[in-house]
Amino acid sequence: MQLVLSGVRYAYPAAREAVLNNVTITFPVGWTALLGDNGCGKTTLAKIACGLLAPDAGSVTHGLVCAYVAQDADEPPEGLADFALDYGREARELREAFRIEDDMPWRFGELSFGERKKLQVAVALWGRPDVLVADEPTNHLDSDAREELGAALARFRGIGILVSHDRDLVDLLATRCASFEPGGIVVRPGGYSAAHGQAELERATAVAERASAKRELARLSAEKDARAHEAARADARRSKRGLDPRDRDTRGKIDLAIFTGKDGQAGRLSSQMDARVAAAQERLAAARVSKRYDGDLWVDAEPSRRRTVLHVSATTIPCGPKGTLQIPELWVGSREHVGVVGPNGAGKSTLLVHLRALLARAAEAGQGVEVLDIPQELPAEAREAMVGRIAALTSADRGRVLSTVAQLNSDPDRILEGGCTSPGELRKLMLAEGILRHPALIVMDEPTNHLDLHSTEALERALAAYPGALVLVSHDRRFLSACTTRTWEVRDGLVREA
Repeated sequence: MQLVLSGVRYAYPAAREAVLNNVTITFPVGWTALLGDNGCGKTTLAKIACGLLAPDAGSVTHGLVCAYVAQDADEPPEGLADFALDYGREARELREAFRIEDDMPWRFGELSFGERKKLQVAVALWGRPDVLVADEPTNHLDSDAREELGAALARFRGIGILVSHDRDLVDLLATRCASFEPGGIVVRPGGYSAAHGQAELERATAVAERASAKRELARLSAEKDARAHEAARADARRSKRGLDPRDRDTRGKIDLAIFTGKDGQAGRLSSQMDARVAAAQERLAAARVSKRYDGDLWVDAEPSRRRTVLHVSATTIPCGPKGTLQIPELWVGSREHVGVVGPNGAGKSTLLVHLRALLARAAEAGQGVEVLDIPQELPAEAREAMVGRIAALTSADRGRVLSTVAQLNSDPDRILEGGCTSPGELRKLMLAEGILRHPALIVMDEPTNHLDLHSTEALERALAAYPGALVLVSHDRRFLSACTTRTWEVRDGLVREA
């Protein structure tokens, strides 16, 4: 059993260029990871493979049962009620593996995004599909849930297509990686570590080849110029113009050089150099190296003049259907970077709601600071509004926004052309637009969700260098370690300074 996409082309209705063009790829049994920058077409390809999108051209294998676990966790998955009412062994094992309580399917809208994600994956596996597409399945999940997810997906015996920025999950599941690159999709064996290592080796080879091609072109160009100069001198020596008609000796030497062909040798060698230089130029053009941006996003940013940008009084607030969350007195200084951690359902989002209310009250009282708040997920209408706001900016501000997006590792040329903005690109747009307002405090909930690996590293560098205050909620400990200096842990109904 295998799934084959042949000559697939797809363009979004208002886009100038196709996001996928003449793509041919085969998915065998086992897990194939799709790797690439935000907006390169990973999700589009996955939806075409699943039959959720029809390609403009090309063919896709038909007759396979497909299940798609979407990036977003806004809507309950199809078949959720049937899964909740199934008390067969397989359904019970999945509920136990993901620690899904009996009432959770019936209150989907009240669950944390991590709990929703577990339900999405469990329902997809319960359907026993031939093809399972998991699009960023570890978004919102805590470390324990990630381990449970990895173990459950590893038991899947069909055709698996994985879109994920989670390096550990890709290494665990994938036997091959398909990378979206400027020259097309490149398939390499192994998980992320093996495929990334091979790609870096290829990149290093390309860099060395380009440097060698540059040196060779410079050498040949210099040699061509020297030979052209020598040919010009030979032409001058061969000319009888200006000679004394009675100088038969000099005229005889010129005639002899022309007869033997020695004096035309420099000209012939100069002509031969044209082909060699052209070949060197083609070699240099073929030795392409993908470009990465690594700039400073915070050129004119500075921290608030207030020593404290957020003060939280000790209190107890409702959390979940019946629980409470006890919060001690907390402060965030003007330069402090705070990470908020804790398991799914512990109350991290509840804490953020409380913080947002405090910030709003402070702003109404004229005591607030400029805050950039980027939530976990945005509804479709909010996404459209964001793209509209960017399009309405002045050319200077829009240029700065798109420059920031480029530094966060997305192609600015396609962001506003009318195509489908990916969730990862939307987060970058929100951050880039927010920078224009010079925020003194940035609040981000799961900032690495939906981001590709290179973008995660770029965002990590950017936030670590931010001179103002940060409050970041994340399950990515490596990311938080690089970006933050303090930690608030939410666990067992309490918020603690860790």
